[in-house]
Amino acid sequence: MAMNNKMPGLKPEAKNPGTAPAVVLRTGHSPVIPEATAPHMTLMTAMVAMCYLAVLAIGALLMTYNAVQGWTSQVASEVTVQIAATDGIDVDGDTARTSAILKATKGIESVTVISPEAARKLLEPWLGKTAVLDELPIPRLITVTTNRSSPPDLELLRATLATEVPSATLDTHRLWQAELVSMAGSLTWLAVSVLGLIAAAAVVLVVYATRAAMEANREVIEVLYLAGARDSFISREVLWRFFLTGLKAGLIGSLLGFTTFVVLGFGSGRLTGPVKTFLYQPSESSENYLAFIAVPVVATAISLITARISISRVLKAMF
Repeated sequence: MAMNNKMPGLKPEAKNPGTAPAVVLRTGHSPVIPEATAPHMTLMTAMVAMCYLAVLAIGALLMTYNAVQGWTSQVASEVTVQIAATDGIDVDGDTARTSAILKATKGIESVTVISPEAARKLLEPWLGKTAVLDELPIPRLITVTTNRSSPPDLELLRATLATEVPSATLDTHRLWQAELVSMAGSLTWLAVSVLGLIAAAAVVLVVYATRAAMEANREVIEVLYLAGARDSFISREVLWRFFLTGLKAGLIGSLLGFTTFVVLGFGSGRLTGPVKTFLYQPSESSENYLAFIAVPVVATAISLITARISISRVLKAMF
């Protein structure tokens, strides 16, 4: 009868250490926060959406990084020599001499002279098919593939061409390479900022859901106190619910994100381009999948740590 004399909302003066709440309350699920409560369902839905967005941000970042790495690697192994087609210049003769110098240079694997017709086609996307192309002094282009492991001394090659063939200009594409690296860096910071905002929003949601759920089940918590339950028991029961919420939301969001990339890859009828490299290239796919797996891990950690801090504060405020 002593328990009935307690007023709801008052913490008992002393908890009975010998009481075993587990015997009274073990029902196969958390007695404090049922799974179907509105705050829990709201948190679950929001966490799934944020985990899904996190996977998309990570996937887009990794695809961009892989693409930029491929482009810069290709650009770094190729250089272009341009023979100016100006008055008084024997373009064909200078092209032949330049080609001979390039082929004799150590570290160069292949030399390809682009024909005037092919050079005109390179300009057609910008100028269109017009007779003006036949009148323009289009320079002769020579594409050169260098050995990546043992590249040639490009500065020495540039000096040699300037001496032997003054009309020849060596372009190492370093400007393009620098712009690609700069773009990749900007996108990386953008993705990190987005992930940081998602994590911050998840923390706020967990705090809100924890307070709302415990306030909605205040009477249950009071009964647990009257039955002799300790703060550690209540915290453990609530944390278990948030552990499952973070884990489920992370797994569902990761699965939805992975499915989105697969659908994008097969959208045109076959898997091609950066998506194929991102999902199925053996040298990179394993790391990409690990990034996906990190999402549910981080979501679970955020739920547990944030909920633990919030529960402790809510219990102190209640009693």
